[in-house]
Amino acid sequence: MLKKLLSSTSIAFLLLISFNNANSGAYNTSQYSANNDPSYSIMEAISKIKKFNSDTSNIPPAVVRSFLEKEIIPMFDFAIMARWITGPYVQYMSPSDQADFFTNLKDTFLSSLSNHLGSFDSENTKIRYYPARYKHNGEASVSVQVARPGKYPARLDFRMKRDGYNWKIIDVKANGTSAVLHYRNHFMSQLRQYGS
Repeated sequence: MLKKLLSSTSIAFLLLISFNNANSGAYNTSQYSANNDPSYSIMEAISKIKKFNSDTSNIPPAVVRSFLEKEIIPMFDFAIMARWITGPYVQYMSPSDQADFFTNLKDTFLSSLSNHLGSFDSENTKIRYYPARYKHNGEASVSVQVARPGKYPARLDFRMKRDGYNWKIIDVKANGTSAVLHYRNHFMSQLRQYGS
């Protein structure tokens, strides 16, 4: 049942706005360093995508997927995201169901990124990085502003959690809308439909 629920879940992950339209050559990037700075982690991810995507028209889909799985997917903590999406329903899930949900969430996200990477356009887009705001429990928030000609700038807030010496993304908000909350609301809606 979980696979059926997840396959019907929208994969319009708002994070794709930033990865599809980021310009790593934008301003205010030199003030960040690799010394455990979550802002630098976001910049590095966008820079890697920009460099890889300079000519995706000739890159086989399997190579695109492999790149994302190796370089981008490890930046996310899908275990935390899966727990937040399933919410209290997790108590009714077997360990096997939980593992399946985690795997399917990760695969769905990977497939979505793979499908959208070809629309990357950095020439007419600028991205501004803001300093990280540190919170309790080893969390931080990194905001970026994506500006494209003729469109109102979009604000993206990456919620991150420290994992050893690294930072993992655990949620993304686009103009105040949480991607994890979007998935959770859809997940609960599907549960109600299947339960009725």
